[in-house]
Amino acid sequence: MAAAATAGSVQILTAEELEELHVRLATALSLNDEANMETTISDILAGREEPVPEYSPEATASHDLVQQQIDVDSIQVWDNLFRSIEMGQIDAVTQFVELGVDVARQHPRRMQYPIYHAVRHSQTNMMRHLINLKVDVNVFSVPDRLLGVPADNERQRTPLMNAAEQGNLNICKILCESAFADPMLVAPDGQTAQRLAARNGHKEVVDYLPANRGGAYLRLSCAFPILT
Repeated sequence: MAAAATAGSVQILTAEELEELHVRLATALSLNDEANMETTISDILAGREEPVPEYSPEATASHDLVQQQIDVDSIQVWDNLFRSIEMGQIDAVTQFVELGVDVARQHPRRMQYPIYHAVRHSQTNMMRHLINLKVDVNVFSVPDRLLGVPADNERQRTPLMNAAEQGNLNICKILCESAFADPMLVAPDGQTAQRLAARNGHKEVVDYLPANRGGAYLRLSCAFPILT
């Protein structure tokens, strides 16, 4: 497609332009440079052979002149979003949200939620930012796995479970006291946040979280699959 389709004031990036956007953002992130998505898209649009259509002079800010659209289901878009999360780039995540990416959804390939990814990388401010965006903190994600190893869906974890497993007491407190994370949830393999903390020797987290004796049958079923 040589030129972008237009609908009113909406500019839709072509497949070639979207690929260029991904490359530029990935390059900037790999070099630890600040990746400004809006500026990058404007540069790409400015390089088109056809001029960008003129808009009504009534608009008062350049940010409002053009509403950019990206493929919000693209693996590359989500990979870039997760890279921004693990690097703590709140402004970049905000730009993804403004472009239509729903941070309350799972990564389409990794089966993880952005809030889980922020907690896994101990990005406290990013976690707070996502909480302020009203994401669900009690969702289950599939932990990272080695390449070629199938997803272990039985060992899904909530953000609180992951923080407890890492021994991050501060994040556990924020999730429980500010975001109302449920410490009594039981994972598909029968584990709870407190049990995961205990298994990894994090006494302060164990003392902070309430005990939950549920999940015994699930733990036995995972340990001895023949029983099921």
